[in-house]
Amino acid sequence: MKATERRGVLLGVVLSLWWLSACGGPDVGVTDEEILIGTWAPLTGPSAALSAFPRGMDAYFQQVNAQGGIHGRTVRLIIKDDGYDPSRTPEVVRQLVEDDEVYAICGGIGTANSLAVKDYLANRFVPWVNPGSGSRVFTVPTQGTIFSTFPSYVTEGRILARHALDALGAEKVGLFYQDDSFGHEGQEGVTLGLGDVHRGLEVAVPYSLNDEDLSTHAQQFKDAEVDAVIFWSTPPKAAALISEFAKLEYQPKLLASQVLSDPVMFELVGEAWEGAVVATGVPDPNSNEPAAVRAREIMSRYAPDVPYGAYTLMGMSWAEVLAEGIRQAGPELTRVRLIYTLENFQSSADNFLGRAIRFSAESHHGFNAVRLMRAEGGKYVYITDWIDES
Repeated sequence: MKATERRGVLLGVVLSLWWLSACGGPDVGVTDEEILIGTWAPLTGPSAALSAFPRGMDAYFQQVNAQGGIHGRTVRLIIKDDGYDPSRTPEVVRQLVEDDEVYAICGGIGTANSLAVKDYLANRFVPWVNPGSGSRVFTVPTQGTIFSTFPSYVTEGRILARHALDALGAEKVGLFYQDDSFGHEGQEGVTLGLGDVHRGLEVAVPYSLNDEDLSTHAQQFKDAEVDAVIFWSTPPKAAALISEFAKLEYQPKLLASQVLSDPVMFELVGEAWEGAVVATGVPDPNSNEPAAVRAREIMSRYAPDVPYGAYTLMGMSWAEVLAEGIRQAGPELTRVRLIYTLENFQSSADNFLGRAIRFSAESHHGFNAVRLMRAEGGKYVYITDWIDES
């Protein structure tokens, strides 16, 4: 999309929002006492570990409320369960928007799940801060009501592939990926990272969420004599494949997307996860970095029963961006004001990411870098500084 066309689209969105604001439409979800925010995640089912994202968000909002809220209003987060099933997501989001009448959406787990409601939320002019996906479809071209600090899957795919070649000395690289837009963008990034100096992916093995037996998937990697496997999957599927590797007495080097950056992997995989190289878009949750220290304090106070790790820290970072946008938008809160405020949003590195965030009218992707870490002795150890390959 040309710059002039993009500006025209954004202007049309703003004018439509202004007209709706005059009619009172965009101010739903805001009262003198409260601001309603909506999100969804798999609270049940095999991917329930991902529910740590909204639990972290909720803990952060509780801390905001304990400090007086935002302009005298408390923030209430409504979490709906879609079981990580994209066919269920439209209904739970409809409930959030039409029944609960939320002011904005924050987070929402899953690429396919988010794609299932992207147009609906845009047509309703609902501000959406930090979709739980690194898919570029949410940031390129700029979407009028969507703002993201989630690193691009293509960016991290390129970085992981280059690390497999340059640092690990891999000769044959394979990819295990979820057969949807989440996995496809990871495949694109990995392929770009391998580049012209390498013959490309030795084998790319897809899986579906309904696949239970991954023995044939594992066999494909062994038969291809792959010495490094990059995972673009959910934790349960990664654990299942690694279990099959063990049965085959096959031990390739393991690398993974940030979706596997939470300590839950140590619980699911155990010693077999030792040495795995994983991308992450947040500081080490257990470090002494200011962001991590603050996150631990909030979780211990407001959500002590929720497993703490990268998922909760990232969830808090998503909520922090929305809360700061609402704060800067002022007490006369409308959706128009929030979107305008976010398009002029800049923050220092004093946040949960530990990095500066910047949005503009031209770009609603405020942060796009990852660090690499390695699993050592049941914890993650950073092996690189921040890398931005966008």
